[in-house]
Amino acid sequence: MEQKMIDSIVSAIHTKMPEYIKTLSDLVSIPSISFDNFDQKYVLESAEAVKQLFLDAGLTNVQFLLPPSGRPSVYGESLTSPDKPTVLLYAHHDVQPPMREALWNTKPFEASHQGDRLYGRGTADDKAGIVTHLAALEQVRAWKKNDGPNLKFLIEGEEESGSAGFEVILKKNAELLKCDAVIVADLGNFAKGTPSITTTLRGMSAVNVELKATKAPLHSGSWSGPIPDPGQVLCRMIASLTDGKGNILIPNFEDTLVPPTEAELASYKSLGMTEKIFRNDGGILESVKLKVPEDEILLSLWRRPSIVVTAIEVGNRTNAGNVLQNSAYARIGIRLAPGMNADVATQQLVEFLQAQVPYGLQCSITTEDGANPFVTDTAHPFFKKMSESMANAYGAETKFIGCGASIPGAELFRNTFGDIPILLTGLEDPECNAHGENESLYLPDFEHGIVAETLFFGGICE
Repeated sequence: MEQKMIDSIVSAIHTKMPEYIKTLSDLVSIPSISFDNFDQKYVLESAEAVKQLFLDAGLTNVQFLLPPSGRPSVYGESLTSPDKPTVLLYAHHDVQPPMREALWNTKPFEASHQGDRLYGRGTADDKAGIVTHLAALEQVRAWKKNDGPNLKFLIEGEEESGSAGFEVILKKNAELLKCDAVIVADLGNFAKGTPSITTTLRGMSAVNVELKATKAPLHSGSWSGPIPDPGQVLCRMIASLTDGKGNILIPNFEDTLVPPTEAELASYKSLGMTEKIFRNDGGILESVKLKVPEDEILLSLWRRPSIVVTAIEVGNRTNAGNVLQNSAYARIGIRLAPGMNADVATQQLVEFLQAQVPYGLQCSITTEDGANPFVTDTAHPFFKKMSESMANAYGAETKFIGCGASIPGAELFRNTFGDIPILLTGLEDPECNAHGENESLYLPDFEHGIVAETLFFGGICE
């Protein structure tokens, strides 16, 4: 592609960035949290807003695709010619809860432009993905007129809560969604200004554990001693999952792991990850030691499973008293490395925990819907074209990376459409605090991402 054409596209997108940022800000203002214990009217409001954006962009066949939960995915299409490739563009309009609102420096659902970042829940994960797709559509239309690719848009409404109904949507609408490739714009770059395509994802699952010893809380002075304390018992059960070095002790849990290839190992090494960078990006306290050496940080993140206690409750911190609590609760999440199966690993975790329950305490364990790990083959020409487009947009070499997070839809797309290229891109970076307080989007990379997708759309039609 001629540099003159690239420069023209870059200039056109730069001129439109205030408009794109405004569109994103409007979406961020909707608290579309898809977890059951939040008001789901906002997920519907968010879906309606995306639907209107589709209509305003001139998309056709715009409609809601409803999973059993009723949280809408939004579909629309821009079809040019049967002779052109068809790309399905994925993102999601639901978001995580704001977490501890007192720790936000801005209002979580009011986009705040500060310096080179836009703060607010959903800025990076993943409402920027929606706007990137729409902006790239607008730009490729101006560039290619009716000679661009066929584009189908699918914006999910319950990705953050596990995509429980997404498989139903894909199976029911497989013909409508049929495509030659998928772009999943829900990942990120290895670092600011470093364009990245993700090739592996960890899977995920979680269990909710509740222990009960008595019918109601009891006076600790009058009753503690003979009666087992559910809080202490639950802590011992959780501690039994790993050894002192953090190695998982569930039998056969890692038997099916697929090791990285030599090429993948070389790629990881080329990224230049150091303990200093990792500590800085994660805000790790100086006194805290890592569980792995420096040269295994990326392997641990991308190619090994992990277990994390995401919530634990024994009584209430603000109303603590001298009470022997009747119950204790924990949510335990697991990340699954390539080669593992979510259903198998979840059952292994359940059986291991059940075997650790002492004193005959009543133990209730419920499981959540999981997602399998994902590995993609980068041999398809579309990966080369996307790599070139990103390099031209960012002015830097594109990196192929792994990701420790999970995108349930990635594996579901493969199961639905077969062995087509699934390109995992996105605009998160190590400073964006996705899922945490003060989530933000690095605006220069927002612009670069729009340029990259525009160049890709034009490039695959040449």
